[in-house]
Formats: sequence, structure tokens, C-alpha cells
Amino acid sequence: MTALFLISSIAIERGDVLVVGVFGSEEYSFETPVLDDCTAFFPLVGNLTVCGMTPDSLSDTLSVLLKPYYDLPVIVTFKNIKPLGVMVLGEVQKPGMVQYVKGMTVADALTLAGAMPTADISNVSLNGRKVNLTKENPRLRPGDRIIVPKSFWASAREVLPVLMSGLSLGILVYNTFLKK
Repeated sequence: MTALFLISSIAIERGDVLVVGVFGSEEYSFETPVLDDCTAFFPLVGNLTVCGMTPDSLSDTLSVLLKPYYDLPVIVTFKNIKPLGVMVLGEVQKPGMVQYVKGMTVADALTLAGAMPTADISNVSLNGRKVNLTKENPRLRPGDRIIVPKSFWASAREVLPVLMSGLSLGILVYNTFLKK
């Protein structure tokens, strides 16, 4: 099995950058990113949902859609092959990329990144969607992004001393200058 065959059989995912070329016409070649909503923009065609397609199947689709404009084959390749990882940020000991393993869940990724006791696991963000890990534990895909916020009580513990000192100062001012 050749490396070219392996790359052309990889499914397109969000975050990929695609190189699109029209066979024999350099002026029609361009790059396009795959956005978070799984779409990519193609001149003369517009936005297409491309996640899950292979470069070969997208090439065939674009060739058909662009046939009214020019009757040349379209070739789609990856500009970058992203590492198989999941990004974990926020209230974790080791923020950054964790190695993706097939079947991995959000809880697995948080375990690998070292979720901190101050993490709010009921309000985790998975690719911009709120996930409550006490009720669901979705499976991940390579390239997913997890953001773990600080819990309300952990934030309150940081703010409470400031509020208390302000309150104490207010009581002192009241008792010293305003109380009659």
C-alpha cells in the first residue's frame, strides 16, 4: 500500500487545510481551510460540507460541480496532516495536546491532562458545545478542543477575601465617620 493511497483515504476533518488544483491550470489552484462547521469555501461553488469525505471523493464532487465552467479534473490534497491529538485547555495540570486514542472520551482526555480539583466538570466546552460530564461523556475525534472552566466555588474562594476586605473597610468607614 503506497503512502499516497493512505493519505487519499484519510477523511477530511475540521481544521484541515485543503489544496485544490485544476489539472493543467495553475491559475485555478488555491488553498481553503475546513472550518469548525465542517464547511470549506470553493470559488464558483460556494460553501460545501466536506467533513467525512476523502480528498478523492471531494475531487470527484468538485469536478462535477465545476464542469459548466471548465471540463478539467479537480485534484484535492491535504496541505497539512494534523497530528492525532485532542487539545485540552483550562483547569488542567498539563494544558495542551493529548494523544488521541480510538474510542477516547472527554473524561479520558481530562484524566490524561490532569483535571484539577477546581475544574467545573458540569460546564466543559467541547468544540464550543457545553458538556455536563456528570450526565454525558461523549466520544472524541482527532482535532477536538476541550476547555475546562474553573468551578463557581473555586472562583468565589478567590474573590471572597477581596469582597470581605472591602466590606470590612466599608464597616470601618461607617463606624468611624458616618455613625452618629
